[in-house]
Amino acid sequence: MLSIQLKIKIKILPKNITNEIEINKGVKIFDILKNLDLKPDNIIILRNNTPVPVDDIIDDDQELTLIYVASGG
Repeated sequence: MLSIQLKIKIKILPKNITNEIEINKGVKIFDILKNLDLKPDNIIILRNNTPVPVDDIIDDDQELTLIYVASGG
């Protein structure tokens, strides 16, 4: 069975880094974060300015925005 390759654009804030990566259709956002060596508990993921969970599935070419969050005092 052939896997369908998708190109997604990832913007990382506040570092203002933009990457374009190729993934297989049906991959979860969690897997993308893992491949980028990013921890999901430190990041808010947005798609079209709407927060999405890490278990959301990528099924078409998309742009994701990853925002690092900080807490503490």
